[in-house]
Amino acid sequence: MKLPSNNKWRRSSILIIALWSICLLTTFAVILGSQVRQKLVLVKRLDDRDNARLIAEAGVKAACAELAKDEEVKYSCLNQKWSNNPDVFRDVAVGNGKFRVSYETDSGETRFGAADEESKININRANAQQMARLFNLLGLEDLDSQDLAESIVDWRDADNALSGPGGAEDSYYRTLPVPYEAKDALFQTIDELLLVKGVNENNFPKIRKYITIYGNGAVNVNTAGKFVLMALGLSENVAERIIAYRNGKDNLAATADDNFFENVSELATKINEAGNLSQAEQAQINNVTSESSITTKSVNFMVRSSATLGNSKFSHEVIAVINRKGRILYWNES
Repeated sequence: MKLPSNNKWRRSSILIIALWSICLLTTFAVILGSQVRQKLVLVKRLDDRDNARLIAEAGVKAACAELAKDEEVKYSCLNQKWSNNPDVFRDVAVGNGKFRVSYETDSGETRFGAADEESKININRANAQQMARLFNLLGLEDLDSQDLAESIVDWRDADNALSGPGGAEDSYYRTLPVPYEAKDALFQTIDELLLVKGVNENNFPKIRKYITIYGNGAVNVNTAGKFVLMALGLSENVAERIIAYRNGKDNLAATADDNFFENVSELATKINEAGNLSQAEQAQINNVTSESSITTKSVNFMVRSSATLGNSKFSHEVIAVINRKGRILYWNES
């Protein structure tokens, strides 16, 4: 048997090594290409996220600009441009995307603008009676309204004494599976209410849009809804008459013909023009006015700005609470 010459054997070996090298390099190239492609996708996603975030922030800045225009106005009402202005707040193009600033009313209507925080009950300032009225009107089936109101007062007050039989202090919270103590200080976020006795993920959403922690506790009679007005101690009839007066001839809120109250002293007079108030109703209005429970101008507003990009499915939402001077009081992104 004749063996191959050394030269032929050497050439065959070189060819085999070359082929293996090519296969190895091809494998490396495929792996490297895959890694580069993954990194490019990641970079694109990060870039989209940053762009969407900036566009959502632009919506907050647009709200700040609108509020600054009305800073010198003596009253705040729902037909002002910060509250309902689709031209400024609905699907506004920015770069390769768009933002919308919107909120939902008690009736489920979507408006394009900022939501008035002082149209709500302030759980840092309201008394137990006002809060109990609100919770009762909301129909919280799994909560006793008075108990919850007293528990909120106990959470925020500085002492360790129960404000009522349904309240809760350290002695209650220490018995929980994961014990803690009552804060004995004001609420710093609305979500903190989830720590209070009786509040959970099921009933919290029913409460959330009617309460706030911003402002001095006075409710804006030009923007508050029916339940909030009744929580202050006004009857259903008086609350409905206030809203009907505000809505104007078309009986629609946030339209050009809306009426408003420039100061709280004219509340009874203007409501009386549409029909005489009873002595009891007059007393209700005098009571909320004398207790400084109402105001006609708001300072703090919630802005929900949603951004979408035209070239991707990526979206971003910012929820902020701002005041008329543009100061950020709360910021959350998702």
